Amino acid sequence: MNRVIFRLSAGFLVGVLALLATALYLSDYYTGEQQRLVGAGDEAGAMEASRRAVRLDPFDTDALQAQSVLWRQRREYDEAALALREAIERDPNNCLPYLSLANLRLATGDLDAAAKAYRDVLELNPNAVLARSSLARTLARQGKLREAREEYEAIEEEKSATYRDLYDLGRIQARTGEAADGVKNIKRARRKAAAEQDRLRGPDTQRQKQLLVSMDLATADALVVQGRYGQAASILAQSPSEQAPGLLELLNSDPAAYREQVITSDIY
Repeated sequence: MNRVIFRLSAGFLVGVLALLATALYLSDYYTGEQQRLVGAGDEAGAMEASRRAVRLDPFDTDALQAQSVLWRQRREYDEAALALREAIERDPNNCLPYLSLANLRLATGDLDAAAKAYRDVLELNPNAVLARSSLARTLARQGKLREAREEYEAIEEEKSATYRDLYDLGRIQARTGEAADGVKNIKRARRKAAAEQDRLRGPDTQRQKQLLVSMDLATADALVVQGRYGQAASILAQSPSEQAPGLLELLNSDPAAYREQVITSDIY
């Protein structure tokens, strides 16, 4: 009797494992189909393949993230968020769905939700530099400059700051009582950005030139806050920016007003 029960149990287990293996295989198949159909421009077919992949593998998060991308392409942002939240429920220790959700919230202008999601990523992985940079940028957009500065400074201390991180940090420092450090970091950012310009081609080259001009204006702003009016005036006099003549006139006529304008202005 015991042998019969054992054989039945073993047979049942083998059957379950076979079904599970088949389901996982089919899930992978439909995930691949989803990618193929996206490439072929068949959005409806890709969505159906994605749904099947999600149903077949209750542990997979890749299919849900792919489904979220499809919803986002359709501008169905609530559905995209639902797919990502389901992915988080399936694997709460996976940073990627949190990061995707944060990026989605940022793209749709929900800055509070974006900041929370970026913090969730950092709670799981404190070394996630991209998430910390995005959190800092989100805080800056909210006007929380001191909080943003702390995040950028943490990135800078880890020697992981991009030129855009340094640019933001410098502009924030100019507005939060650290104008001297602000000048240094904006200049560092400009050097890095100028070095990258040589590797760019096409429209990217022009965009980078415009960024360098903006960095020069930001340097002048920080110098004004620091009280170094002569150096600021020299930069403005040489700048090709359409804003430069007006700023130079303001500096010459009322430097205190220029300084106040910088300190109270947003960086985004």
